[in-house]
Amino acid sequence: MNSITSDRRFAEDDEDTARVVSTIVGIGASAGGLKALETLFDGISSGTGMAFVVVQHLSPTFNSLMDEILSRHTKMRVINAADGMELKPDCVFLITPGKNLSVRDGRLRLTAMDREQIQKPVDLLFRSLAQSFGSRAVGVVLSGTGNDGSAGIRELRQCGGTTVVQSPETAQFNGMPSNAIATHCVDLVLPPEEISRFLNRFPVHREGRITVEEFSSDEELTGVNLVFSLLCERYGIDFADYKPSTIARRIDRRIHATNSPSLQAYADKLQGDNVELDALYHDLLIGVTKFFRDTEAFLAFEGHLRQVVRRLPVDTELRIWVAGCATGEEAYSLGMLAVDAFERCGREVKIKILATDVHQAALDTAARGVYSGESLEFVSQERQSAFFAPVDSHQYRVRSEIRRHIVFARHNVLQDPPFTRMHIVTCRNMLIYLQPNAQQSAIASFHFALEPDGLLMLGSSETLGRLQDEFDTLDNTWRIYRKLRNLPRLIAGNSVDAESIARGPRRLVNILNRDKPDQLSFTSLLEAYDLLLAQFIDCGLLLDENRNILHTFGNAHRFLHNSAGRFTGNVARLLGGDARTVISAGLVRAAREPQARFVLRNVSFDVNGDSLRADVTIRALQGKGARVAWFVEFTSGTDAVSQGKVEDTEVRITQAGDDYSSLEAELTYTKESLSATIEELEASNEELQSTNEELVASNEELQSTNEELHSVNEELYSVNAENHRKITELQEVTEDIENLLRSTDIGTVFVDADQRIRRFTEAATRFFNLVDHDIGRPLANFTHSLAIRDLPAAIRTVLAGGQPYATRTQAADGHDVLVRIIPYVSGDENKGAILYLVDLDAMRAD
Repeated sequence: MNSITSDRRFAEDDEDTARVVSTIVGIGASAGGLKALETLFDGISSGTGMAFVVVQHLSPTFNSLMDEILSRHTKMRVINAADGMELKPDCVFLITPGKNLSVRDGRLRLTAMDREQIQKPVDLLFRSLAQSFGSRAVGVVLSGTGNDGSAGIRELRQCGGTTVVQSPETAQFNGMPSNAIATHCVDLVLPPEEISRFLNRFPVHREGRITVEEFSSDEELTGVNLVFSLLCERYGIDFADYKPSTIARRIDRRIHATNSPSLQAYADKLQGDNVELDALYHDLLIGVTKFFRDTEAFLAFEGHLRQVVRRLPVDTELRIWVAGCATGEEAYSLGMLAVDAFERCGREVKIKILATDVHQAALDTAARGVYSGESLEFVSQERQSAFFAPVDSHQYRVRSEIRRHIVFARHNVLQDPPFTRMHIVTCRNMLIYLQPNAQQSAIASFHFALEPDGLLMLGSSETLGRLQDEFDTLDNTWRIYRKLRNLPRLIAGNSVDAESIARGPRRLVNILNRDKPDQLSFTSLLEAYDLLLAQFIDCGLLLDENRNILHTFGNAHRFLHNSAGRFTGNVARLLGGDARTVISAGLVRAAREPQARFVLRNVSFDVNGDSLRADVTIRALQGKGARVAWFVEFTSGTDAVSQGKVEDTEVRITQAGDDYSSLEAELTYTKESLSATIEELEASNEELQSTNEELVASNEELQSTNEELHSVNEELYSVNAENHRKITELQEVTEDIENLLRSTDIGTVFVDADQRIRRFTEAATRFFNLVDHDIGRPLANFTHSLAIRDLPAAIRTVLAGGQPYATRTQAADGHDVLVRIIPYVSGDENKGAILYLVDLDAMRAD
């Protein structure tokens, strides 16, 4: 059936216009897909009420014969798609060469292909089906090379659609099926004939589908409880903490995939089918993820991560917990950001990432670290070069520079104890699947795991709930938070309720503010500490880790002064002249060697306009973790420094100007040498950058060329498959004609416009002395046994006028012979003539 006839019948059939497409099936294929399509449509029954949209990789300049070929394998209408064409049930719509095909508002949309870009028309179709039809869409991936369809499969799965892939062992080319399966978003992997059976069983009307959005009836509750108990027994996970709507959608998909009539029937099936139980478990837990998914979120988080690295003590390891890591893309993405942060700060990379999940198969995939090129969609070329090594043309392995920092382990956030001493915790898009109480329990575990000032990153749709007051919001759009403090006894067992959440902060406040007659109040306690310190410290400052002044002892305030403007408590801003430089340097040295007490002799201070010299003693105070505070003590004259067990390191400051000239000259020389070195390094760096840019550009061009050649090869293979099928048909027709000519008793001679012999039958050799190698020779060169004086002239008359010629004559054996000459017409042109010779006497005898 040609496309013009199909379109006419399609438009004229008023009966179907009232029918609505309940389900749409998108089919993507490439090299080797023609055979799979034929097998698929051979088995699909007409009258399913579904619409089929087929996207095959085709050459834009090739006049495809796909509609004619598939029409022989289905009773449904096969139509070449046109822009704006309305979808109709029981019809097959085919992509037009040189166009992209999508679905929007129940109509087909055709757009021109951009040949400058790598074409992925199957992904485009699947995305549009996911957006327009959601759970009423089915995506089918058949034979082909490359990874077209993999991204669309993910989106279809996310929107509740059903995904089916041809089993790789039955495909002529298994690239597209294998890459689709690697996304872990495929419901069924079947040979084409089994896909047909599945589609025949797929419900025609939406109302006929089993819906379990809410488990309300006794039968549904019994069924779902049985499902949960089987999952808990086999995998140790209680899915009762997950939202019923989420569980319902996933179970609903498996019910239809297995053609189960009800939830209870499906639950009964699971009792004796561990393979299907594994499939359900996989479906419930595996999420859709990519490297740097939600790129803007990672860009926002990168700046906060660098601040954490800058604050981190030199010898301390950065600890990150990635909860619900799935197949590992997010953990590796954070690893890349952390490595970049350490390198930008010029520090040795010290990272430990604990990536956890409850799904062991996903953890095994993450540990292997091998991913498809589609997963690297949001990874920059620089990071791809630095952190990935190609395995083959479609897969990449994460380099050991990242993998050695990450430990993948099985861990249940809701049941297992949380980790501790974490600087960063991420849990993106997992909490949305949990019920509120389970969400709060998980967040409480993350709070317990974090160090004060640690970062917590959630998904864009997730919130902290009742623990909001225990975090400082750094980015409300991308849900980035900073932990404010530790709360004693916040986590009781593995659950958190409203009372325990509220009790934590109140208990801390009560301790700090209690003032009972029989107990020492907190204010009195502080006054007692002040009196005690005044007995042992004459003059000094206590600084926090940011060098802000916490406490001033004695008359140390006289060494400080504040300039106009906003007040600051930073000691460097409150010191002037040489004292600022000297004491700042001493604080740095003291932090590096906390076991020593540094004494700075003869430091000059400006006090009330007069120059005052004093000795300064600096000691670093190491707290828990890697936090450092400082104590700065001032002594004048020959007052001795307080004796203790800490060794003194004396640094003498000479009189101003004594050695300034020599130091200044040496510094000038050093600066000039350093400047020259920097210029040389900058020049070398520019050359290297230029070379690197050229290499990157060349590599991109080569990759683009390779992908273009790959796409052209697929198109040529599809064209070749159609041509091969047409040649096969032509061979069959030729054999039919040859058998017909061989079996007839009518002498027939085919001649071209020059009266050269093209073909003849065995019966014609009774009148002409012909053999096989005479084909191509002029008929006039051969004698014949007919009583016709000028046979060539009669043939010329037919060729010139186009009118048939007929006469009765006799052969040499005396038999009456009917001679008939008709033109051989090709299109509107006479290309030759056909000579028929009928022995009338033989026919009378018969």
